[in-house]
Amino acid sequence: MTDEAIGSRIFARFEGPGSLPLAELCGRLLEDQMRTWPELADGHEALAEARHRDISCSGFSVRVQFNPRRIASSAAKVDPESIRKRRCFLCPRHLPSPQKCILYWGEYLILCNPAPIFPRHYTISSTRHIPQLLYDHLHVLLSLARDLSGKANVLYNGPLSGASAPDHFHFQAIPAGALPLESAWIERGRKKRIGSIGGVSLFRGENLGRTVLFAWGGNARSVVRIVNTIINGMQEISAVGQSEPMMNVLCSHVEKGWRVMIFPRRSHRPGVYYREGEDRILISPGAVDMGGLIITPREKDFEILDSEMVQAVFREVSWTEEMSEALAMAVSGKLAVAGGNHISGKSMEALR
Repeated sequence: MTDEAIGSRIFARFEGPGSLPLAELCGRLLEDQMRTWPELADGHEALAEARHRDISCSGFSVRVQFNPRRIASSAAKVDPESIRKRRCFLCPRHLPSPQKCILYWGEYLILCNPAPIFPRHYTISSTRHIPQLLYDHLHVLLSLARDLSGKANVLYNGPLSGASAPDHFHFQAIPAGALPLESAWIERGRKKRIGSIGGVSLFRGENLGRTVLFAWGGNARSVVRIVNTIINGMQEISAVGQSEPMMNVLCSHVEKGWRVMIFPRRSHRPGVYYREGEDRILISPGAVDMGGLIITPREKDFEILDSEMVQAVFREVSWTEEMSEALAMAVSGKLAVAGGNHISGKSMEALR
């Protein structure tokens, strides 16, 4: 990637101490882009008209958002042939002319999302055109959550779990507290402790309608270690033959520690997505949907969705109870004998 393709777009740089707080820089970027980038202003105007409604399910609830601007993401073709034929919309040279960025640690671009789900919705993409694989970027996930001062959830969608650009590595950042599942963290009876290592505890979600694991702790190395242990366990159980297991991840920095939610996936999209005609429901779950805010870009789907459909979608795309129990047992055993941090000292530099 040429320096010119990035340099002309830099609104600000963040390189830790000496930089303005990242949350403040993101706010300033959004204000500037709302004035100078008509497509972004249109996206936020459309978001203001988005409709919401709550659905009570068996033991949990979700919120549904009708957001027509998300049609491109929900209906994105992510098969290898389609990806090969289209140009990458996250590569700097292909970004819209008015789009600016915050250069994060010289390696990532923080961009305002022109089809927002929330009033503050950012995409954080690599400066390089590299695949959507989390392993080498876990330290960045934690670093972003910390540098955003607890004001954001940083999310990761796997290449077959909601990412509309599986060929270009990226995260997203959304407001903290915006997802219904976040309240489960403090509700009684919603999580069961699996084990701990290095001061970081691991919990399994209970009565939430889909499989979710919660990692919580203040030691960055141990958080990375436990998340890698989960991912390795998922890979062994799912045996998918891919570079990483299907998953969504949400990370936030709260109470001087990191909370990481991991959603193991067994299906990219539910069966109703592939139906014909009026029977089709355009739901393509990513981390936001698994977190309890289900995005529907079509009004018909927004109106017809009910608790039975929501629970069926979660059951279909999430791991089964048997797989979840096997993962909990496998991870518990691995934590007892885990060795090494699975991350280099250099990679951890941004977290010191």
